[in-house]
Amino acid sequence: MTVIDAHVHLWDPVLHDHAWLRSAGELHRPFLLDDLTAASRSVTAVVVQAGRTVDEARWLLGLAARSPRIAGVVVHADLAGPAAVDTIDALRAEDGGSALVGVRDPVGAGEGARLGLPQVRRSLAALGERGLAMDLLLGHGALRAAYAAARDLPQVRFVVDHAAISAVDVRREGLGAWAAQLTPLGRLPNVVCKLSGLGKATAEPGGVRLDAVARVLLDVFGPRRLMFGSDWPVSTQWSRYEDVAGATARVLDGLTADESALVRGGTAIGAYRLDLADPSAEDRMTMIRQREH
Repeated sequence: MTVIDAHVHLWDPVLHDHAWLRSAGELHRPFLLDDLTAASRSVTAVVVQAGRTVDEARWLLGLAARSPRIAGVVVHADLAGPAAVDTIDALRAEDGGSALVGVRDPVGAGEGARLGLPQVRRSLAALGERGLAMDLLLGHGALRAAYAAARDLPQVRFVVDHAAISAVDVRREGLGAWAAQLTPLGRLPNVVCKLSGLGKATAEPGGVRLDAVARVLLDVFGPRRLMFGSDWPVSTQWSRYEDVAGATARVLDGLTADESALVRGGTAIGAYRLDLADPSAEDRMTMIRQREH
């Protein structure tokens, strides 16, 4: 079974400055492919851009061109900008561009209306025409707007990052409020979800239980539209990689082998249209060695 970690970050603050990393303690250092290999030697990753610059997107795509461990890259784009799709097209034409499988434009707290802007809708439609997925990183109050966008654009594949756990104040409102707001979005067939990014929510005193979140996600999305993501290295603030993977495996214990395989890889392959067989990892390494010599 091919295990796909659908949410990994790689960054190098020396090359690309991330303002949020400056106050992130031990995270404010390079996390590169060698570090990912040290954390887990068996996982193939979808790398999600943590910054917002085109230069960093190029850097990630360049890494993907040289490493079979990167199955795909989700890049940042400001979909409200009229040049966003042109920029994405240009990236797809560059080295490693075939690894560009999705786009993320975070929707912060109070910014849900952004998903209804005419230019954003046009950009989303263009992503659908190109076969690219749209990752939804949703801030507080954005679930209803995300539902409207996914409902109105059935030709676009939407990927809900981190179970949209930050879209509701679960400590104050409870998991029931989160589940009620997530369910309409999750019932749309063009929406899939990541069981990822729950480290802070589960680690805090009085936080949510991972098994309770997983039960809701499996009920709403089912294994065919749910995928595992570690959120490494952000997750290292709370757990080692193997602990995150192990906790996820435990909450999937009740699934059949086929259902578990979907969450641990199959859903990501379909949602991001990952091509893991052509060329094979071995063939890609051969081509890389040939280029290097």
